[in-house]
Amino acid sequence: MLIVFFLMITGVCGVDSTTGISQPISPSVYQGLVGQGFSTNWFKTESPLSKYNDQNIQDIYDKGFRNLRLRCRADLYAAPYDASNFTSFLKDLSRVVDKCLEVGVAPIISWIHHHAEAYASEEDRQNYVTWWTKVAKKLKHKDYRLSFNLFTELGIDECGTKENCGESLRMRADKYNQWTSDVVAAIRATGGNNAKRILILGSPGKTAKDLDKIKQTIYEKDSNMMAEWHLYASGPNKRVGRPKYWSGDGEPVGKENVAKAIKPAMDFTTNTGVLTYLGAWMPQDNGQGSLTEAEVINFGRYFASELKKKNVPWSLNVLDRYYDTKKSQWLTGIQEIKGQPLNMSRVLENIRSAFNTNNSSCRSFSKFLLPVCLLVAFYTFILR
Repeated sequence: MLIVFFLMITGVCGVDSTTGISQPISPSVYQGLVGQGFSTNWFKTESPLSKYNDQNIQDIYDKGFRNLRLRCRADLYAAPYDASNFTSFLKDLSRVVDKCLEVGVAPIISWIHHHAEAYASEEDRQNYVTWWTKVAKKLKHKDYRLSFNLFTELGIDECGTKENCGESLRMRADKYNQWTSDVVAAIRATGGNNAKRILILGSPGKTAKDLDKIKQTIYEKDSNMMAEWHLYASGPNKRVGRPKYWSGDGEPVGKENVAKAIKPAMDFTTNTGVLTYLGAWMPQDNGQGSLTEAEVINFGRYFASELKKKNVPWSLNVLDRYYDTKKSQWLTGIQEIKGQPLNMSRVLENIRSAFNTNNSSCRSFSKFLLPVCLLVAFYTFILR
């Protein structure tokens, strides 16, 4: 009975993210383990570690964040990815992954290649599978807190207009499903922990509304899958009548828009059993700077609290807005963002308050409970 009680309490408090995971993690457990974190830019440059320091990961953990989405630009390297610079990339990626796992931050690797996403040729498909195969082989023995997010976002900026983007992955769900099926098979075949590692499917469009375009055969027999979606990747705005509109405290339209953004993700989970993760969002209007600091805080707190209610983990876009990775310092003071003066440190603290309500007390209780339970169990055994 005591053991059952202990398991119930630790289950409520969640998984200890500093503990190495030697057994596969279910998506429901992974949601809680990943929690909240940041998208990153290290591997979107040709010198990924020029602004990286191992202290970055510890600082992120100490702030209460538990995931980093490591967005990787495949176009920085020539296919078939056998040159020395790609070998260096894999070495650097492995270093950051290792540090994340050591500290207790879940690394989520995602692929970017804007030209390939937009034109999606057969050669692009082959290169996509090759890239992921090489990454997966390099990291196949890393523990199960590492996950692979198969697409960052299916962009169409390279092709410009819908008329010119007819062959893009976003416009061609059949291509999306073929690419995804092929890469899932390739990653699983690399063995090691990749056979049961969490794979996070990308949205065929971008938002949760597009998740139902994912072919059922991709996930129906694989219980180690989740799906990524996002909205507000460049923040809310004041464009009246648009889906990301927010003003003041969000009443009523802004909050209704948030509900509309989240609902398709919850419906997808209800219909398929596949849990979701939100890969990128901003609290500020990164396009026009239309929201004041008070409005940015109102949106950030509300959005984070609504995602918490639905148990949807997320990554803020982007770490560099809140933290100087080169200097290993959290940013303080006013930042001018699209003409709007914002204290992003204050914004971040308000977002943290929306999801941190029970975390500190839960961690303290868990640390107290474990030795007490072990002590009671010991004396119970002796008295028997």
